[in-house]
Amino acid sequence: MCFFKEANIVYIGCFIVALSLAQDLIVDLPDGTIRGSEITFQDKRYYAYRGIPFAAPPIGKLRFQSPVPPNPWDGILEANETQRCCISMSPDNQMSEDCLYLNVYTPARKITEKLPVLFWIYGGGFTIGCTSDVLTGPFYLLDEDVIVVYANYRLGLYGFLSTEDDVVLGNAGLKDQLLAMKWTKNNIALFGGDPEKITIFGESAGGISVGAHIVNTKSAELYRAAICQSGCSLTYIPNVSTQTNARQAAYDYAKYVDPTISEQNTTTEIRDFLQSLPANVLTPAYSANSRTGISIEVEHEDAYVTNLSFPLLESGNFNQVPVIIGTTSAETLPLFAILGGELAARATAATMDSDLASLIPADLVPLPGTNATDVGSQIREAYVGPNGTFGEHLGAVIEASITSDQLFVRSTLKQAEIQSNFAPVYVYQFSFAGSLNSLPSIEGAGRAGHVEDTLYLFSFTPLVADRDILISKQIVKLWANFAKTLNPTPDPADPLFNLTWPQVSPNNIQYLDFDDEIAVKPNRKEKQMAMWNDVYYTYGQQPFPGF
Repeated sequence: MCFFKEANIVYIGCFIVALSLAQDLIVDLPDGTIRGSEITFQDKRYYAYRGIPFAAPPIGKLRFQSPVPPNPWDGILEANETQRCCISMSPDNQMSEDCLYLNVYTPARKITEKLPVLFWIYGGGFTIGCTSDVLTGPFYLLDEDVIVVYANYRLGLYGFLSTEDDVVLGNAGLKDQLLAMKWTKNNIALFGGDPEKITIFGESAGGISVGAHIVNTKSAELYRAAICQSGCSLTYIPNVSTQTNARQAAYDYAKYVDPTISEQNTTTEIRDFLQSLPANVLTPAYSANSRTGISIEVEHEDAYVTNLSFPLLESGNFNQVPVIIGTTSAETLPLFAILGGELAARATAATMDSDLASLIPADLVPLPGTNATDVGSQIREAYVGPNGTFGEHLGAVIEASITSDQLFVRSTLKQAEIQSNFAPVYVYQFSFAGSLNSLPSIEGAGRAGHVEDTLYLFSFTPLVADRDILISKQIVKLWANFAKTLNPTPDPADPLFNLTWPQVSPNNIQYLDFDDEIAVKPNRKEKQMAMWNDVYYTYGQQPFPGF
């Protein structure tokens, strides 16, 4: 990937983006005045305001705590550079604790235009990620006359440390997102955006974050629609999406630095100690014991997540907004590619066949007396038939393994099923394996892995093949239509699609499949989802922490 800067030219993903500082691109915000820049991308002009502070630097006594609004500034802040990424696993000069800034990209030249807004939340397992033109260039979306907002949020222990009491409530990273959403609601009109037409969207940890906001009524009125890509309210990945025993993690970080610390130390002492450490000492402690993700907070006026998502969805006690939700066809394929392709799949198959109890998901806590092997046998049968094995069906390994159905797909379809009782839901699957795809082919498995849908949504690398270009236009237009009208296909005669994307119902989960041809298809997971519903409700202790 190309990326370097020379004079007033920035080369992004091998595209040439000319930057001309527009002296009149001044916006008077409540906190101070900023000046943006004009960007030319593929002979079209857009306007960027990058590095806008939406919170005070979360350093010193603000480390681990909920974000607070920024201090006002005097003069003109030159908002023409993306600020550094939030520090997490490996500190370097591209990362900082002082990272709570956002970027606004708009095609609007007049504030009277009132364009719809897409607010992006990046993924990365809550440990990596950043607002970056290089990784998530907004230009395809801007071309559809929408405004795009990117906001940094804290990661790792900086964003998700919790002492499971009111000393460190936890979920500071989610609260960063919330404050950035509030900033967008309150200020986007100054950039030509419509504060009543905000759609939040994200992928992986970003999709999980969107899901967390959906089930939290404290975020009500900040957006009117949501898009969850490969992650949702019910996605459960221990110590990645969902933190377990967060208090012990806080003590372990402190003990890593000072072995004399023990459980006799109070949580206040633990917080003060961790706040006193320089980042180059604290970050290795996290890297050695990395546990992150959303945790349940104690009841407190500043708390954000105090309940599990599943009962909130089932009861209808969530923000009942229209939603697009979906996954790729083979979420786990990148992992198997790293581990050795088909050889890794065969090794996994052997483990799954020999230890059927290992097929029980981490978020399914069996009721007393449950025969785990029998439950595992029921799970396997739904994927390979009554007499089959995973060794004979490697494609089923990809689906049933730790990062496909077991995490992303099952939870996505369950959320779609429940949420469609209360609000419009559109389900998709991204199956296309174009010229950007370099994953191995495993017989019986899909070809599109985790993250691949974002490669066509954002302008981070050149698209040359005709089908690559077409599928990019399709997904971008559908997302933009949804932001504009709450309907991804308001015009069924649009030659880009020539179809209507139907809303799903609890008993009819149709999905839009992005493949060599775009098409509406029936639920291909109907048999497996029937099995999962039976297994969870028959053998699982409620309330379920995920699904």
